[in-house]
Amino acid sequence: MKKYIYILFIAVLCSMASCTVPFDPDFNENPMIFVEGFPGADAEYVKIKVMPAYSRSNTPVMIPFKPVITFKVNGTEIPVKCIDADGGYYKALHASKPGDKMSISVESEGFQSVYSETSIPEAFPKRKIDYRKVQSGVDKDDDVLFVTISDVNPKYSYGLQICNEVHEYYASETVERTFRYCGYLYPRDTQLDEMVPITLEATCIRLYGEDLWSWNGNTLADGENTFTFMPAGYGYGTMDSYDAFFVQEGTTTRYDEHGNIIEEYQYLDRNKLLLYTMSDEFYKYSIAQEFQGDNDGILSIIAPTNFCYSNIDNGYGAFAGIYIVETDWITKEFIEKNR
Repeated sequence: MKKYIYILFIAVLCSMASCTVPFDPDFNENPMIFVEGFPGADAEYVKIKVMPAYSRSNTPVMIPFKPVITFKVNGTEIPVKCIDADGGYYKALHASKPGDKMSISVESEGFQSVYSETSIPEAFPKRKIDYRKVQSGVDKDDDVLFVTISDVNPKYSYGLQICNEVHEYYASETVERTFRYCGYLYPRDTQLDEMVPITLEATCIRLYGEDLWSWNGNTLADGENTFTFMPAGYGYGTMDSYDAFFVQEGTTTRYDEHGNIIEEYQYLDRNKLLLYTMSDEFYKYSIAQEFQGDNDGILSIIAPTNFCYSNIDNGYGAFAGIYIVETDWITKEFIEKNR
């Protein structure tokens, strides 16, 4: 019986792996070009990473890498500027818009030329936003954020982040801090089934080092979908009261390491939502990375440990469009207007 369970387990893993297109520089004797770019993830420019990739399974001669990058938007070439040669980062000044069709090609002597194309997805679909207290148990209330979307496009995926911004106005300087985070998916407790909508299955992926809750458009295609989660506590908001998530302004006190008062200063603490529409290529690439990281030891039985997804012809990495909508800063008036 154990033998059959083991075979079934391996078969399930194989079927999961087959959902992506594998690449494996470990077992490729020739050096390759790695390209990673997510047009639309930054407001006024497109950031691209271009690096040489040498196989770890042999010792090839390290070929000097002098890339020639051609980046086009709707058929027009946009100049690309190197901003960090050691890190392989480049930038093209272009504010991405929904419907933009983009392509990139990279050439360097001694490497096979690579090519990829993508387009910027349409804007985030219709949505309603609510934030209120919900009774989650005996004498227990939680502050819960509800985001309901409809008219989704099944060929895209969607994501949600909270952006918390803090300004502190000291006598000597002004300090600004920004956090992007997911919050916590609302607990799927059986007591809550009739009280609040249940959060649909979500995957936490990473974008530029930040967590992003994401949902596949295929799972959202029919009807309205309500995501429910609790914001995490950042800045001055403890999230213990209904007002904690809204814009907060006031005066607080600054102390030294010995607990002595240094000064009183003004602060501003506020939150907004970042709503992502993600191309299928970005979603597959990100999910494959999470899958690889979570299952390295298991996957090594059936596939190389760097098994992943790529949409770079003759190379590897991802070139995939994203579109981001930022809401206004969240106030009681904002919630009432968007319910």
